[in-house]
Amino acid sequence: MPPKTFPHQIVMISIDQIKIINPRSRNKFIHDGIKESINKRGLSKPVTVRRIEDPLYSYALVCGQGRIEAILGLGESLVPAIIRDISEEDAFIMSLAENIVRRKPRSNELLEVVRTMNKKGLSDSEIAEILGYSGSWVSYIRKLLEKGEHKLLSAADRGEIPLYLAVEFSKCNNEESQRLLVDAYEKKLIKTKDIQKIRGILNQRQEGRKGNSIISFSQKKDSKRMTTDELMKMYKSVIHEHRSILEHSNFIKEKLTVINEIFTKLLQHDSFIKLACEEKLVEIPNHILTAIDGDNKND
Repeated sequence: MPPKTFPHQIVMISIDQIKIINPRSRNKFIHDGIKESINKRGLSKPVTVRRIEDPLYSYALVCGQGRIEAILGLGESLVPAIIRDISEEDAFIMSLAENIVRRKPRSNELLEVVRTMNKKGLSDSEIAEILGYSGSWVSYIRKLLEKGEHKLLSAADRGEIPLYLAVEFSKCNNEESQRLLVDAYEKKLIKTKDIQKIRGILNQRQEGRKGNSIISFSQKKDSKRMTTDELMKMYKSVIHEHRSILEHSNFIKEKLTVINEIFTKLLQHDSFIKLACEEKLVEIPNHILTAIDGDNKND
């Protein structure tokens, strides 16, 4: 497989010059996995930043918080980056797209991301770079979306036909599509169990029924599109949820710290130990015991 190429120049940037606009807490297991991967194989994908006017920072992070944290954890101060001249709104959409892709998105979410970024003027190669897919995949998806071929998209998503073949069907009239169907079947591009489903979709296309999407991708149904405000609202909701979890975690840690201090002092008194034994209170939760053992070792 040829090495992955990027349509923009990659430069080395000092991490302390990059402002993380919306920091998110990370799962330690995932964070350690990223750090180990970078340590073994290097950084496979540069971070993306945009220039900003700020007294403390030269750039704002668009995509790549996990990679930056991993690189810092490895003791590095520079990170490979792609500098994009984009607005704050476009940066938000790019960041949201990467977050959606990272958590294994539903198909309709991914298609909406492609449609939104295409509408913002991003090229197929730029969208592919952000999502981690090939340029041809993005091109096929875009063409099917533009033609409103939702049933063909769904069939490709279910694995009933190859994506490129769905695009070919979208170019054909009914007679041509039936010939293409037979040819694809003979070449074993379509399974026997799926042939009737595809034939039904092609017949419905002839009747003008290309299918409706849960999230509208057609150009005529503006009322059902996810607007930038709706995307922002969804994104802020996720951020608020993460912050709430982080605040609760910090609250628990503070309480445990106080409990640790109390037990550390109590366990130094024989009278307390004797009383605890008499009451058969001889078990201490692991979190407390571990912290006390750690304090004793440090002493």
